[in-house]
Amino acid sequence: MSNADEALGVLDALDSGVAVVDELGRIAVWNDWLASASGIDAGAAVGRRFAELFPQARLTRLEQAIDDGLTLGASSLLTHSLHPNILPLRTRAGRGLIHDLAVRPVGAKPYRRCVVQVADVTVAAEREKVLRARQNARYAAVVDNAPDAILTLDAQGLIQMANRAAPEEFGFDSPKDLIGLPAAQLFVDQDLWASSWQAARSGEVQPPREIIARRRDGALTYLELSASQWQSDGRTFVSVILRDVNERHAARAALLRLNETLEDRVARALAERKVLADIVENTDALIQVLDRDLNLLAINRPSADAFERAFGRRPKVGDNLEAYLAERPNEAEAAKSRWTRALAGEAFTVEQAFPTPLGVRHFELKFNALRDAGGRPFAAFQFIYDVTDRVEQQEQLAATEEALRQSQKMEAIGQLTGGIAHDFNNLLTGIIGAMDILKRRLAAGRYEDTQRFMDAATTSASRAAALTHRLLAFARRQPLDPKATDANQLIRGIEDLLRRTLSERIKLVTDLEDDIWPALTDPNQLENALLNLAINGRDAMPDGGTLTLTTRRVEVEQTRRFGQDELPPGDYIQVRVSDTGGGIAPEALGKVFEPFFTTKPIGKGTGLGLSMIYGFAKQSRGAVEIESAVGEGTQVSLFLPRYRGALNIEGGVRERAAPEGAGETVLLVEDDSSVRLLIGEVLRDLGYSCIEASDGQTALPVLTSNTRLDLMITDVGLPGMNGRQLADFARQHRPDLRILFVTGYAEQVSDGDDFLEPGMFLVTKPFNLDALAFKIREILSSAR
Repeated sequence: MSNADEALGVLDALDSGVAVVDELGRIAVWNDWLASASGIDAGAAVGRRFAELFPQARLTRLEQAIDDGLTLGASSLLTHSLHPNILPLRTRAGRGLIHDLAVRPVGAKPYRRCVVQVADVTVAAEREKVLRARQNARYAAVVDNAPDAILTLDAQGLIQMANRAAPEEFGFDSPKDLIGLPAAQLFVDQDLWASSWQAARSGEVQPPREIIARRRDGALTYLELSASQWQSDGRTFVSVILRDVNERHAARAALLRLNETLEDRVARALAERKVLADIVENTDALIQVLDRDLNLLAINRPSADAFERAFGRRPKVGDNLEAYLAERPNEAEAAKSRWTRALAGEAFTVEQAFPTPLGVRHFELKFNALRDAGGRPFAAFQFIYDVTDRVEQQEQLAATEEALRQSQKMEAIGQLTGGIAHDFNNLLTGIIGAMDILKRRLAAGRYEDTQRFMDAATTSASRAAALTHRLLAFARRQPLDPKATDANQLIRGIEDLLRRTLSERIKLVTDLEDDIWPALTDPNQLENALLNLAINGRDAMPDGGTLTLTTRRVEVEQTRRFGQDELPPGDYIQVRVSDTGGGIAPEALGKVFEPFFTTKPIGKGTGLGLSMIYGFAKQSRGAVEIESAVGEGTQVSLFLPRYRGALNIEGGVRERAAPEGAGETVLLVEDDSSVRLLIGEVLRDLGYSCIEASDGQTALPVLTSNTRLDLMITDVGLPGMNGRQLADFARQHRPDLRILFVTGYAEQVSDGDDFLEPGMFLVTKPFNLDALAFKIREILSSAR
């Protein structure tokens, strides 16, 4: 076998087509692959040109590529995408064979041979076709769901594709109705469309243009047009995107209309601003506007007048507030803090009192922010109003309400007077009787069984003291002082008082739940409320009946409503007062908590009782509920919050021996000789040195002397110089002197804690002498 035969064998074994063309363009070699794919064997192909075998090849660049290779030595690649079906080749199965052709010269110049290589790319082309179809599907989905109308036009300007938004924009039923239509017929301004179309076809990039289109129903619509050119499979297309700008056009038209009357509007606005400026300038309010650096942006005349009076110079726009505040260091921090809050965007109101030439005046300061178009604060303004008259009216109203409240208490005390007098006389009888028996027995030398009579006198005295304390607490003016309160114990404590208040025809029943929770409330106000409810119940049962006091533990799981009020979830103690009276009519039941409303005859009630109980319940963070029906009686329930802190429960009578003194010196000032005698004897018996004085004037020389004093015990209600005044005098000369006040009742003591300064203490008459001894020892021990 010759070398030529071997070369031909190799070419025939290739899985691609190979043909060799001589210098005349005639086929010299035609391998088996080409013979099989073309259906033309080598004998028929050799000696002939490609264009002779395949006439359609004249329409391609194949002959030119062969000529370029032979004459110029140029290589060429003819791909199926740009030159589809150059040769009519088929697979053995008879399917069309997609192929690429490569033409290369052989050897050196002058070139006498060219190789034409045919590559089968059917598989790759079909894979590419599938991928392109997928991409086109995704692109079509995006386009179809776009909010803007999108059209694809061919080179003649005919619509080839329309998304779903397009028919909606132009008033057609479906995208199919637009296919094949000339796009130009959709637009009113043909010149503008023609220039946009030509620019897009030539590949020119243009900014979006606004164009007027006509809908199918003849209505005009304003669109923003964008167009761009692209190619696919050798064809040129133009995509057109059309955005609905009718709202923008309407807004622009409105703006144009507004501009037509701008001068008139500006003139009116300036006139309005002048009116507002005149009002601001002449109002009684003080108005200031500051920027973020606390510079004055505006200030009205009254405010400037006030500044001038306060600082001695008149402020002007541009002044910095800090320069003025530097002269008032005590006020600077609070003022800057308020402006900082306002400049941060907070709107708020504060009330403050200022000294003026006319006395102290009360002012309301309203702060708010000025914001830019983005809502960000860039400045703040302050309105200052003189509210002295309103404050004084509120104080007068509060004083009137307090007087009415006290009057209501006094009315209740009046209701209690008969029972109290009866109880007190009984207690005095027990004390006097026991003392008389003791005197007789001691005079007769009979000392046996005297302890029983002394205990009887002590018990009666203790009961009388408890009765006095309860009455004073009930009548006393004081704010709420909530603390842990045992509602059951409180009711038992006032049970005797209630029985004396009710008539003999009314039965008092208590139904108290065991292990009741402690309530967080003011025990004195709770007593007040229960006594008032008992009196109301008594008045509702003129012919007799039953008054029942009940306590229960209540767990509220969801917010509970009582009329307009709400009781939030939590644990509460319910204290209920029920009567079997005639009940309350439905039309009156909704008004019972209103001040001055009463169902009693004129002169029989103030109408404040239930309104005060309502206020007490609200202040206690609880609620009050009333249930009543005509002929079925009335129930009033107080819901008081459960106390959850550590309980501080006082013990009973001390069983320990009274602690003795260590020779300390006590100045005792007491105007009642009997009380002074008893306390003095106890002090001496316990080992204290006691100096006695009957009033403040008698005590002054002792306080100014060099006599050692460790403690002063003084009655509050002394004649002339009272105990508190004496204490002030004593502190001037002996600043570290401990002082123990003794009082039966003093109005100023009940007003609050201001009465007692550090190192001052208080005990209330009557007291157990052993308890006094413990208190004295406690005070002296704490001084060490």
